[in-house]
Amino acid sequence: MSTDAKGNQQIFLRNATGLVRDFAMIDAVIFAIGAMIGPTWVPIFESEWYFYPGVSIPASLLLIGIFALANGAYYVFITSVMPRSGGGSYVPLSRLVSPILGMGMTAILVGAFLLDMGYISNIIFTVGVSGPLATYATVTKNAGLNTLATSLSTPTWGFILGTVVIILVGLLAISGNRWIKLANKVTFIVGTLGMLLIIAVLATTSQATFQTAFNNFAGAGMYQNITATAHAAGWNPNVNWLSPTFLSLPISFFAIAGYAFNTYYGGEVRKVSRSMSIAVVGSIFFTAAIFSVIAQLAQSAFGNNFITSAGYLANIGKWPIGPAPYVNTFVAMINTNPVINAIIITSFICWGYLLIINYYFIPSRHFLAWSFDRSVPSIFGSVSDRFHSPVLAIVICGVIGWIALIFYSFLPAYVGPVNLTFFFVIAFLLDGLAGIALWRKPSLLNAAPAFVRRKVGGVPVISILGLYSIIFMGYLLVVSLENPAAVGAFGYATAIPTVGAFLIGAISYVAMRAYFKNRGMDIGLAFREIPPE
Repeated sequence: MSTDAKGNQQIFLRNATGLVRDFAMIDAVIFAIGAMIGPTWVPIFESEWYFYPGVSIPASLLLIGIFALANGAYYVFITSVMPRSGGGSYVPLSRLVSPILGMGMTAILVGAFLLDMGYISNIIFTVGVSGPLATYATVTKNAGLNTLATSLSTPTWGFILGTVVIILVGLLAISGNRWIKLANKVTFIVGTLGMLLIIAVLATTSQATFQTAFNNFAGAGMYQNITATAHAAGWNPNVNWLSPTFLSLPISFFAIAGYAFNTYYGGEVRKVSRSMSIAVVGSIFFTAAIFSVIAQLAQSAFGNNFITSAGYLANIGKWPIGPAPYVNTFVAMINTNPVINAIIITSFICWGYLLIINYYFIPSRHFLAWSFDRSVPSIFGSVSDRFHSPVLAIVICGVIGWIALIFYSFLPAYVGPVNLTFFFVIAFLLDGLAGIALWRKPSLLNAAPAFVRRKVGGVPVISILGLYSIIFMGYLLVVSLENPAAVGAFGYATAIPTVGAFLIGAISYVAMRAYFKNRGMDIGLAFREIPPE
């Protein structure tokens, strides 16, 4: 049991985390955008066009962006009150509501991130690289590239390259913030350039040009045959865009989710209130704008009837050509410039990296915060004096993510039914309770920055935002449950791990409190204070 310099017992693990405030506003913005744009946007678009025929993706993104701004504002407010590692959810919930709730809900969140690490590291190459590369190889009649693309689509190579990604990003996460900031800026520039090139290709492609390119690739008359086959099979797109657009909001949310992720390690961001405000708002506008433009241009260049028909045939298992009907695949059909295609393909790897570095940061900082409060064994809270990073926690995150990769690569029947959509929504569902409970902590509220102390009708704005966040996440949960065909089913395969993760977190706190109580220390006292940083 640790003691301070006077020999008194220390409730917290030590007097400081060992982390440093290295990240400036631009770093927070890049982290936020990187958490939003990943390789998953491609299948998300395809799903929206299929499940919600007639949908206006730009309108859907605009609406969900507006709703998300208030939710993002809540995280900025609560992080400004408690700018700590594990902020955003764990520290506020555990201090203002209940340590058990804080541990349980963030255990669900950490589980979702680590499972998704395995999934993302797998699809970086199978979705972001293999399909466009195979398409480009076919168009240019390059047998060597075609062989490479075929290899990348196999589970074995997906696992090998996914393992390399997890290891390299993990080593970078350990190496310290200096190298992370550099890697983030480089990958962000390349990733953004790739998205802009996709926009440029789509903006300069007419529907007639795409028809010709598609027929040259797939066979004479195949463009027309796609729509005819889909309609003959029962495809009947909705001409009313309003209804499908509102129904698509949960899927659009997952296209931009991540705007508040970096509030979970607010203890490492300088001028946290200002940096987080700009990061949350800026990332929502940036991502929604990029995605809206791509979606609108894609519908114009490919033809709305064609792209929804293609999605329909792909989802019923009757898509007649090899590469999936994704935007990046079609872009490779109409653009034969090797440099442009190389940048676009590389950009998918860059966005995958930026997502995975978030998946290392957030769980590892939660391990550190839990350990700092002694809710898990102290070994999880070790921080390297050289790198100022929680090395052991990062290694544990990488190992768990790698195990998830094994399942996604070779045993998808076991982990595939675990619906990460519900994992994330449930993990975020009760975060707003901390903002509501802050109303009962006038001393803490009065010590917060001026904008956090503002009230409307005598009610703190942060409490209103907290209530809104619960309603917002509750709405997404209900709509997702009502649309299992689009979002996926919420069954025992998802419910059991979700409940299990909550119990692991809650039981860990109860067990550690009992352990220390037998040694004369009440770790519950730690949750009456904001932890040092």
